Amino acid sequence: MENKKNFVVPPQIDLLPTYLTQLELEILNLLLFWQTDLPQKYIENVIQTVYIFDRAEKVPLEEMQGAKTSPFLKEFVTLFQTYKGKIMQSFEKMKLAGQKIKQEYFTPDDKMPVEKKRLTLVTEINKIVPKPLAIPSHRAISNALLNLEAQGFIRRKRVRTKTFWHINLSFYQHWQERHNQLVAEFEKYKKESKVTNKDIGAMEIILNKYPNTLLEFYKIEYWKYLTDKKPISLVLKYKEDLMKLTRY
Repeated sequence: MENKKNFVVPPQIDLLPTYLTQLELEILNLLLFWQTDLPQKYIENVIQTVYIFDRAEKVPLEEMQGAKTSPFLKEFVTLFQTYKGKIMQSFEKMKLAGQKIKQEYFTPDDKMPVEKKRLTLVTEINKIVPKPLAIPSHRAISNALLNLEAQGFIRRKRVRTKTFWHINLSFYQHWQERHNQLVAEFEKYKKESKVTNKDIGAMEIILNKYPNTLLEFYKIEYWKYLTDKKPISLVLKYKEDLMKLTRY
């Protein structure tokens, strides 16, 4: 049964990205951007995968050569860094690396189901990264969902044996109001801008005024205007990679 708990808006809703944990914020960003009921298993798959992508992109290949790292992980990291252009290769080789990642790590085969492939990457990455950078476990993600529910930001419902999560409508109404205010502010700066590209000029003002995480939380996609910028949120940073490399 869906939780009917009311949402009480905090005095400053803009403080949410500050006091939520990174994991809680990633989950909220996922639900806010997807705007639909999401199965808990889907949320877990996406959250763990974007963390996998982030850690794989940042792990120095030189360190892996001397470490007791499984060939399964070594190949994935090499392929992912090639795909992301971290290793100097032709565009064709980058594209082939992406295709190989999708086929070997996110497509079921006779040797291993996709679920086991993802969990193997989680386990192997967590062996070599510092504890604060560990990829969230099933339990950590479940606890984060329950914490967000307890604070009234999200709700759940059961459909047969599956649990689905969605944004609490009361919270969303406050979120939408603040989102609209920021969009209006952006449009105001566009009208006042003296530079040639008014979109870029206005977005630079917005980004100087508000933290990146706050703008991301309110779906102000500054990186689409300022192409030298990338989202801080892993869900937003790797959104396109999820669509290209997985079946999520």
